[in-house]
Amino acid sequence: MVKSFNILEAEIKNMAIKDGASIVLPINPEEVVVENWVRLKCQFGCPNYAKKLSCPPYSPKPEDTKKVLNEYSKAFLIGYKGSTLFNRYDTENRDDLFPKVLKDIRRSLFEIEKHAFLSGYYKSFVYGFCGPCTSCDKCVVEDGILSCKYASESRPSMEASGIDVFKTVKNAGLELEVQTSKNLNELRMFTLLLIE
Repeated sequence: MVKSFNILEAEIKNMAIKDGASIVLPINPEEVVVENWVRLKCQFGCPNYAKKLSCPPYSPKPEDTKKVLNEYSKAFLIGYKGSTLFNRYDTENRDDLFPKVLKDIRRSLFEIEKHAFLSGYYKSFVYGFCGPCTSCDKCVVEDGILSCKYASESRPSMEASGIDVFKTVKNAGLELEVQTSKNLNELRMFTLLLIE
């Protein structure tokens, strides 16, 4: 039996906020902007290009992402603020904390996707969170293996799939600017949960 969408929406919001999200906003997948140039930022400028199975060239191409988005009628934009995330941990060195925070958020997002799936929304899919996968120190792809150790939880990021996060966030009525400060408290990050 499929759970009422209104009930599921409240549960998703509670789960995400409990795990550090600052906003969970329902959006229409038609508001998600996919453009070819986004993956160029991965290919030319990111040290993880071709070194993670969740990154290009292994992640979905923009044309495939567009097709997938057309198969959904509901989505949630889930946003995080560095100040909210990092203040949850008792530590002085926030630079060392960043990989742990990313792993914790990815785990949380996977649990949210799983909850939506078990609530009857079997097409639920969440994009990975902010950059490359951090499940392994060294991805198996660097050894020529194209089968992820954690395939059931591996997800490409929005950017790796060609999603223009800046335009998508603005389409949802929110503000997002390029991070020029190295202060992690000022960091703002987003991901997308597709529901059907």
